[in-house]
Amino acid sequence: MPALPAFPRFPKHGLLMCLLVVATMTGWGATFYALSVLARDIQRDLGLDPRVVFGGITVLLLTSAALAPTMGRHFDRAGTRVSMCAGAVVCALGLASLSLAQGPASYLASWFVIGVGHAFALTTAGNVTIVQLMGARARRVIGLMMLATALSSSIAWPLVALLSENLGWRATWLVLAALQILISLPIYASIPRGLAQAGGPRAPAGAPGDSEAGRLAPDQRRKGFWLVAIIFSASGLVSWGLPLHLIDILRHAGLDQAGAVLVATLSGPATLLARLTDATLGQRISVERAALVGMALGPLACLIMVLVPGSPAAAVAFVLLFSAAMGVIAVARATLPLALFGRSGFGSLLGRLTVPLNFAFAAAPLFFAVMIEWLGRPATLAAAAAIQLVALAAMLALLRLLARR
Repeated sequence: MPALPAFPRFPKHGLLMCLLVVATMTGWGATFYALSVLARDIQRDLGLDPRVVFGGITVLLLTSAALAPTMGRHFDRAGTRVSMCAGAVVCALGLASLSLAQGPASYLASWFVIGVGHAFALTTAGNVTIVQLMGARARRVIGLMMLATALSSSIAWPLVALLSENLGWRATWLVLAALQILISLPIYASIPRGLAQAGGPRAPAGAPGDSEAGRLAPDQRRKGFWLVAIIFSASGLVSWGLPLHLIDILRHAGLDQAGAVLVATLSGPATLLARLTDATLGQRISVERAALVGMALGPLACLIMVLVPGSPAAAVAFVLLFSAAMGVIAVARATLPLALFGRSGFGSLLGRLTVPLNFAFAAAPLFFAVMIEWLGRPATLAAAAAIQLVALAAMLALLRLLARR
């Protein structure tokens, strides 16, 4: 496929970056966000327990985590183009098989197939592609792309709801499968060959940004890796678990159903604004300092709800601060490893880091459901604050490690 034209701001690969945003939103919208709309109909028609229905996401995350280290090494060695094309096809097959599911075995097996496709095309491949294409400019490009993909759920949910209402959930999965072939596959096929060898443009000598080796010294990399794993596993456990119960928590804080939904809708704009701020200030504030702000806002938000119960103002502050924190941390999760460890071997590094992160993400929904059932909502919020304080402590330890270089 011929090379795509460039945009003036990004002399090379500008249009491809924009198209990768479209492919990412198409992939995540179909394989992750769609289930929250279709779950009730699937549960009713197949007679499945809700834990089995949402267990599909757990299967997806565990499968992609198991394959991530191998795929990361492959991306470093051979680039991402072929794997991402294969991933689009595998995701399409898994989504199509969901439309034929008749019970728990065939349903969960379909999610296993989707998990394989995720590992090939969606889990880490996009960020590795950006690093290989954009080189020293990768951090800013990743931040801008995450700003756009923050809208994935806002686009996916109404589209899937419209399809389901008019076609039913089985046909909706087929349409989503077709989108992987019609939209994502051609975009992935336009990725240049030989990226693993090219490595993207280098930064000028003495320029700030991500070097080939990263900011951690060789003898600091092992400790740095585990600190980063703790930071994002702990924060991810909260960010992937607590929002599923957001409206329920707001209702038990004294808001009626309409008020809880209204306050919860502030989450999207707050996340988007936080990512926009990070993208705007990214050249002036180091990624670890931005991450530190996010790590501090998260526990503060939860403690406000614990210490000021039954207050609508506290509920609004909680949603705004928590969502802003999650927005900043989501960007840092993609950019901090690049700043610390550099572009050399980035795919392999990201693959290894994905394992503890995806295990935390997979455990999060059930973990918080059990916490709320056993401990109640105030104690669960206090526990969420404590977990995020672990992430904050690890972030401070990482800053001390960097200061000793």
